[in-house]
Amino acid sequence: MKMLTLLLLILLGASSCTSEYEERLQQGKSLKDRLEQVESSSNYLSDNQLEIEISQIKNEINLLAKVSGNEDLFLKEIFSN
Repeated sequence: MKMLTLLLLILLGASSCTSEYEERLQQGKSLKDRLEQVESSSNYLSDNQLEIEISQIKNEINLLAKVSGNEDLFLKEIFSN
């Protein structure tokens, strides 16, 4: 009985970690889409505003990558299309 309880706790813990990673991955993909939109709208923003916006988005993506637990895999999943 104790073994079954322990197994259930481990499975619940693993599934919550996966869902947090997936949530961050979705946030990262949204940020990537936003980055592409900002880069394509360069005609509407000044160069300084554009650089600031791009830098902020990239910083947010990098922060999500670090928090994800596997920075390289996270960035690969975000930027591979």
